[in-house]
Amino acid sequence: MDLSDHPVHRIAATGRDLLWGRWHHDRISHKGYAFEARIYLKSIRGLRTPKKFVIIGRPRSGTTLLVRLLNQVDAISCHGEILHHAVANPVRFLDLHARTRPDSAECVGAKIISYQMFQVQRLKDHTRFLTQLAQRGFQFIHARRNTFDQCLSLSTAQKSQTYHVAQGASDRSLEMALDVDQFIQQVRWNLAMLDYETQLLARFDPFVVHYDTDLKQPQNHQQTIDGICAWLGQASNAVQADLKRTSRMTTITNQDVLKRAIQQAGLSQALTDG
Repeated sequence: MDLSDHPVHRIAATGRDLLWGRWHHDRISHKGYAFEARIYLKSIRGLRTPKKFVIIGRPRSGTTLLVRLLNQVDAISCHGEILHHAVANPVRFLDLHARTRPDSAECVGAKIISYQMFQVQRLKDHTRFLTQLAQRGFQFIHARRNTFDQCLSLSTAQKSQTYHVAQGASDRSLEMALDVDQFIQQVRWNLAMLDYETQLLARFDPFVVHYDTDLKQPQNHQQTIDGICAWLGQASNAVQADLKRTSRMTTITNQDVLKRAIQQAGLSQALTDG
C-alpha cells in the first residue's frame, strides 16, 4: 500500500522535543548508534531464535502499561522504546536485539512509538520497514486509544512532566488549563497518525489492543494479556498493573472548551474514534 501521500505527511508535528521546528533531539543523539554497535558485537557470539513481536502506537496509548504487563509473563520478554534514538539499520537492529537477549524467554518483543519512524529514524518507506520485519518473523500489536483522551493525556504529561506514576506513590492533585490552539494541532496530528497506523498495519493482520476496553480498567488486564499470549502461542500467567492512571490526579479546567474547539475545527471524530 502506497501511503506516501497520506495527510500525516503534510501536518506539522507538534511537541517540545523538536529542534528548530523540524529535528527531533533523539535523531541527533549518538546513543542509538552506540547501542546498535554493542548489539552487533554480541551477535557475533551467537544468536537465539525466539518468537518476535513489536507493539506500535501513538504516545499515551497504553504501550508502557502493556509492556510492563507482558514482562510479567514468564515466557515473554518485552523491551521498551527500542527505537528511541536513531540507529543506522533499524530492521537489523530490532532483529539482532531480539536474538541476543540474555534471558531465556521464548518470545521477545519491543515497542515503537509511531512518531519515531518519522522524526527519529526518518524512514522513507514504512511499509517496506514493516514488511522486512515481518519477513524476519516479527508479528505486530497495534495499541489504539480514543484520540481526544490520548491528546489530553499527552498534553497534560508534557505540561506537568509526569508521564507515569507507580502504584503506592503518593497522590498529588493537579489543575491546569491547556492552550486551545496547541491542543487543536495536537488532535489534528494524532488523528492523522492513527489513520496512518491503521492503514499501514492492515496488511500485517495485527493484534489490536484498545486502551478503553482492554487496558483502562485493571479488571480487564488479565483477559487482554491472556489473549495476546494465545495469539503469540505462549502460556500466560497472572499479571497485575504496577502503574496508576495519571488522569485520576489531573483536572483539566477547560476540557469543555477544548471539546467545542475541536468540533468547530471539524475534528469531531476525535471524540469517538479509537
